[in-house]
Amino acid sequence: MTEKGNSSSLLDRLRRAPLLVAFGVILLYILILAAPLLLSSASFGGDPSKTPQSLPKNQLPLEIGLSASVLLIVFLLGWGRDARVRSKPSWSGLWYVVPPALITMFIFGIGVVTASQQGVDAAFLLTSNLVLTTLLLVIFVGIFEDILFRGIVLHGLEIRFGPSIALFGSSVLFGAMQYVNWVEGQDLLSTHQQVIHAGLSGILYGAIALRCRSIWPGVFLHSLWDFTVFANGALGAGNPVQGDQVTTSEGFAATIFVFLLRYFEPIFGLIALLGWFRWSRKSKSDEIG
Repeated sequence: MTEKGNSSSLLDRLRRAPLLVAFGVILLYILILAAPLLLSSASFGGDPSKTPQSLPKNQLPLEIGLSASVLLIVFLLGWGRDARVRSKPSWSGLWYVVPPALITMFIFGIGVVTASQQGVDAAFLLTSNLVLTTLLLVIFVGIFEDILFRGIVLHGLEIRFGPSIALFGSSVLFGAMQYVNWVEGQDLLSTHQQVIHAGLSGILYGAIALRCRSIWPGVFLHSLWDFTVFANGALGAGNPVQGDQVTTSEGFAATIFVFLLRYFEPIFGLIALLGWFRWSRKSKSDEIG
């Protein structure tokens, strides 16, 4: 058999094993990200400068390469539609993107106001090259992680277990992937918190991918959130995940407000999931009718 024939045969076998591909690709990227630092003295929580809010500016070329490679995998396997990378979006599902986007922008606004009150020149930071660097980084991080987890992994799990279990399974794996940050030097407690938040946010991104039939609205939300985290970190405005910027008075209303601010992603993710259930049933009914 020719080399071209061998390559074609391998791709055919991989196409028929989406679950195996999903776990294999996760393992591959864990090795790519973690292996170079395994023997470093700064690994496993040894780098105090690495936090969930620190901007890894030097990581931009890597993220571009990761995004290109995961796109290549999708198109080589012919999963452009199955992984919801080039499928026709359901535009009616975009309504589920608006509330979490507005809340994220609100959190960013709180960070800007807090920084100004602390004497930080927020206008200077937001008009510097830092903004362009941050935007490029979060866009490519969003592309890479969403194609991987809401594309390849969700598709692999969906074929075997159905979309609902696939959604929660891909979210758990997305959260667990954040332990790479611990290997890269971030302290374990901060990484635990990041794992939990990423797993919960994965419910939102995955549900929107199901409802919109496209990963790209989730890429937008993911990138917007990461931009808020990094920008608020640069402004010294606290950790939006923990709600540190919230300075409302104590009481039941304040407690509810902080809870909603902290967990808005899984809340709206479950709402989007319910919307997907209703939409999919209606679509099936219309097809039968």
